[in-house]
Amino acid sequence: MIAKTLEKPDDPAPQFSRIVVRPLRGRDGHLEQIRAGLLTTSEGRQGGITLLESPAGSGKTRLLQESGTLAEALGYTVLDCSTTGAWRGDETSSATGRSSATRIPRPVRPTGPVQIQAQIDAGLRRGPVLVVVDDAQWADPVQLRTLCGLALKLLTVPVRWLLTMRTEDARSANGLLLRNLTTHRAQWLPPLEPLDDQAVAELMGDLLGARPSDDVRALGESLGGSPQAIVELVRGLVEEQCLRIVGDTVSLAAEPLVSGFTSAVAADPGAHLPAAFLRLMRDRLDRLAPGTQRLLQVAAVLGPSFIPRDLAEMADERPVQLLGPLQESLAAGLLTSGAEEFSFHREPIWYAVLGTVPQLMRSLLHRQAANMILGQLGDGTAAAVHLVHCAHADDTQAITTIRTAADRLLPVSPQAAAALALRGLDITRPAQPAYLDLATTATAALVRSGSLHRAVEIAERVLTVHRHARPDHAGDPEGARPPDEPAGPAASTWPLRAWLATALLLRGDADAVPQVLQHATGPARASVARHQQEGPSPLLLRLTMLSHLDERAALTAADEVLGDETAHHDDERSAARTIRAGARWAEGRLDEALALLGPDAPPGGRTAGIWQGTALWNKAWVLIKLRRLDQAAATVEAIQRTIDTESNGVLEPLPYALRAWTRFACGDLCEAETLATAGLTASAEARMPLCEPHLRAVLVAVALRRGDLAEALERQAQWEPTGTPDGPPRPWWAMRCLITAQVTAARRGAEQALEVLRAARQDAGLRRQLVLEDPSATAWCVRTALAAGDREFAARMADSAEHIAVTAPDHPTVGAAAAHGRALIDGDGALLARAADDYTDPWAVASVTEDLGVLLGVGDREGAIGAFNTAMAGYDALGAKRDAARVRRRLRRLGVRRRHWNLVARPQTGWDSLTGAEEKVAHLVARGLTNRQVAGELFISPHTVSFHLRQIYRKLAIQSRVDLTRIVCAPGAHGAGPPFGSP
Repeated sequence: MIAKTLEKPDDPAPQFSRIVVRPLRGRDGHLEQIRAGLLTTSEGRQGGITLLESPAGSGKTRLLQESGTLAEALGYTVLDCSTTGAWRGDETSSATGRSSATRIPRPVRPTGPVQIQAQIDAGLRRGPVLVVVDDAQWADPVQLRTLCGLALKLLTVPVRWLLTMRTEDARSANGLLLRNLTTHRAQWLPPLEPLDDQAVAELMGDLLGARPSDDVRALGESLGGSPQAIVELVRGLVEEQCLRIVGDTVSLAAEPLVSGFTSAVAADPGAHLPAAFLRLMRDRLDRLAPGTQRLLQVAAVLGPSFIPRDLAEMADERPVQLLGPLQESLAAGLLTSGAEEFSFHREPIWYAVLGTVPQLMRSLLHRQAANMILGQLGDGTAAAVHLVHCAHADDTQAITTIRTAADRLLPVSPQAAAALALRGLDITRPAQPAYLDLATTATAALVRSGSLHRAVEIAERVLTVHRHARPDHAGDPEGARPPDEPAGPAASTWPLRAWLATALLLRGDADAVPQVLQHATGPARASVARHQQEGPSPLLLRLTMLSHLDERAALTAADEVLGDETAHHDDERSAARTIRAGARWAEGRLDEALALLGPDAPPGGRTAGIWQGTALWNKAWVLIKLRRLDQAAATVEAIQRTIDTESNGVLEPLPYALRAWTRFACGDLCEAETLATAGLTASAEARMPLCEPHLRAVLVAVALRRGDLAEALERQAQWEPTGTPDGPPRPWWAMRCLITAQVTAARRGAEQALEVLRAARQDAGLRRQLVLEDPSATAWCVRTALAAGDREFAARMADSAEHIAVTAPDHPTVGAAAAHGRALIDGDGALLARAADDYTDPWAVASVTEDLGVLLGVGDREGAIGAFNTAMAGYDALGAKRDAARVRRRLRRLGVRRRHWNLVARPQTGWDSLTGAEEKVAHLVARGLTNRQVAGELFISPHTVSFHLRQIYRKLAIQSRVDLTRIVCAPGAHGAGPPFGSP
């Protein structure tokens, strides 16, 4: 929370005491004209007069501040002849109370004509003079007339006059007096235009010391571009503690502002608007004519956008009568005009205007708008938006309109459908038939838009309420049940329970699904056909559930479906084929698995549902593991198109995970890391964890490949579950087991890594999973087993790879992996060369080349050096620093040294003087690691760590690890700026 406040000026008049540090935004043109005038005066040794007339709050005083600074930089003496107090600027350079570090001398302020003349004469002895008169409308007319006469008298000497006044007072006596100066070479600057949106955002960022979020920026952009209003808004937001900071972004401390369709149906879209903003908006509205205010209120009821015809009908006015109020609203920056409709300039303006309409009148106006739209045979969705604000539970027709509109929105805009259905649910009684329909639509929309937690909450609450509101139909008279609804308590609630089960599966709560599905057999299946578009079938949900909980039972159920495919829907057959394909893949029967999963990127059609067992997803994973990356990329694009077409935002983490692994396989570590991080953000927003293991695995693998073991360990600790991945295999078991073993090997050695792999030592099925997980997995496991002295396990891994390669001759990567593993056991250089030719994975190519160098090093030094050079170049190109360092050590043993650092200009002392290696050592030591532990983390010797520490102590002028820890852990250390809000 931001608690610091802006200091308020003691005097309401604009004053200066120092120039603020923040830059002047949006006034470059005016500053350039003022600068040109100053140069003309100083170079031509003749006077000049510059006049500015602009509205109150437009930034005249701030412009004079900058002009004074500019004039002093050009050698001017600045005299303040303003009539309202001493010249004083903002008390702070930001809204957080940070003091300005840059001051200029207080401008001289003479008190009368004689003193002014004396000060000008004294200034002219030093150079040119700038005389500033701010807000001339407040000056005594006699004194201003005298001052103007003096300005005309001194036009032959280098004195520049800069006078400003408010547009509102242009017709005053002082205003007319200034206009008379135009006949005597006075230059009028154009009025200060409202700041554009970019300048508003920059000004708010300057005041807050951080980037404003979209919501904070929208509030500023709603104030008509007035710098004074923006400063007052920021001051109010800070004083009322309405802001919080995350990273370098300032956002509203309350809930985010709703927008779009969601705001149109919200009960009170402006409920969370800060009081400071509402005060400023009321001031803006109060400056409008009463008729304009009333018309804007009616327009606000129509929505954030409206067409003139509807406004005329609602206000019972002729179009000609709307012209004046609309023009005034446009001129005030409250409305914008499009090709067919008017819109409020920003949604917060709309919220604020709507908030001025009394609640009772707002309800009546919404009913009038709904009747108008329905009377025009208009869009039922537009009418529904108004009905949610005025309908009651007894209004069956209105509820039907709302329900129909929500159903219509579901395929194209789940977020809008959810917002409308939830509002309809609020005004519907549980005993009404529409109650379950609205709840089903709302839950389905929440699932598809990625609000899984909210979907589960709504579905469970509605099912509980419905169970108490409607007794079991089984005891009802025959006529008490709708004729098309099957008997039994589960029949009418099935569509809602189907979406609840879907949400639970996507959320990773498969254990809770059996209870939801317990009545989804027998009579309930008859209702499924009626709701095919509302949710997956019981069988499809059961197949997906079993794939999470019991793979053997899932395979049995899948075989039953495929035994009679004509009796089942496409989605059910697809899920069954996916389960069977998974079993074939695990058996090493790759071609059968690929055939079951179907084409890579089917042209059109519904190719992806919202459940886990969709064939296309699994096809993409298989193609990535086989390093058929072009086909994998095309498949991912097909998945993305389907997600976009079906508006299944809940699945957004999936393309991120697939693309991240694709880029990792290509060797693009930076892009892989970026995609994985974005995927985790999307997963967190949807609370959909199914892709998290794959996304977190990418981050661990990237850190390990870069040689940052500390980062790899930190990222590995965030994996779920923790510890060695034992227990029942999951789809991601091999991926997690392999990466965990690789991290363990880098940290603790080959023997400990084999402990991670112990489940696969006796299980042929698990060994096949490891072989198929990554093209380089076979060679890595064989190499690790040999280093630990376990030739038996090494041989078993090679045998598994060869068995798969025999059954999959059309996949060269699989054959290369098998050849690589066998070559390591037999010491066969020819096999290694063959593997290098067949690999398509760039890291695997570098790895097998390195192994070839090790083999050649026994008797062919030059050949070994050539292989190592090639391998190191491959690793370097991939950013695989850890692997490149290992090859560099191998070359040193052969008497070859390769330089691997860059000379960087650094200071002699201080944190910035540390090299990259020294900085890494400093961070690890500050975390409490010993020299030997640091050496293990960075793949260097303990002696090297000691050397780096001595250099660190010398450069930082410290004596101990305690001193180093204090420096590293101090807020704002090593180049970071001070924390937000600090002095």
